[in-house]
Formats: sequence, structure tokens, C-alpha cells
Amino acid sequence: MRRALLLLSCATALLLADSPAKPLRDRDLGLAKGSVFEVLAPPRYQDEASEPGVKKAPKRINAETPPVIPHGIADSLPITRSSNLCVDCHAVSGPKKKGEPTPIPASHYLDLRRDPEHKAKQVAGSRMVCTLCHVARTDAPSLVANRFRP
Repeated sequence: MRRALLLLSCATALLLADSPAKPLRDRDLGLAKGSVFEVLAPPRYQDEASEPGVKKAPKRINAETPPVIPHGIADSLPITRSSNLCVDCHAVSGPKKKGEPTPIPASHYLDLRRDPEHKAKQVAGSRMVCTLCHVARTDAPSLVANRFRP
């Protein structure tokens, strides 16, 4: 009897409930606007082409995010351990002065894998390829609107 009553109450609840949600089309899923079965060509964006020092660095979203490179880097590529024009320019000592490049932070001189207690005189090997963390500015719009951006 209890089982029949429980079954009856569940069936009543299902009948009184609103109609089920409409299914989503595959074109409405994700950030890409197209079917999941299509191979979409990514939009073309223009890389920043300004010279260093011409444009100010964009505001960082938070302190943990690596800053965006505010100038063109096409002439500096490829960046490798043996050929790194970023370090040649940004390896300045002391705090940032107006008109000078932003100094490489002290954290980049620590080799956290081999000797985390010792600050080296040169940038740690794991930090030599700058574009692994820092991206160049482009004219691409933000993928996600950030309402909390300062």
C-alpha cells in the first residue's frame, strides 16, 4: 500500500510539473558559433605592430595573471634560450623608470626546480621563453566579458 501511494504521488508530481526544458541545438553550445560537426575557420586578427615604448601596457586583470606584451614582437621571434631579445631589453636593474622598459621581476631569476633559495644573475632557464606565459596584444575582442575588470 505504501509503495502504491509513493508511486501515485511521484506520478502526480511528474504530471503537474512544467514541461521539460527545450533541448539545446549544437550551434548554441560553446564559444564558437557553429555546429559541432563543422570545422570552422578561426577569425583572423592583427598582431600588435607598434614599437616598444609607444603604447602603455594594458591593465592587468589580477596580480597572478602575466602581463600582456604591449608592443609588436614579430622581429623578436622565435624566442629561444639562446636568442632572446626580450631579456636583452628588459634585463634592467632597479624599479621601473619612466621611458625605460619594464624590468624582469625578481621571481624570474629563481630556479624553483633546482635551487629555489638562490637568486641567479641571469633569468632561470624555465623562464627564458617569455611567450609561454606572456601573450602579445592583438585586436581580438575578449572571449568572455569581464564585468569585474577594474
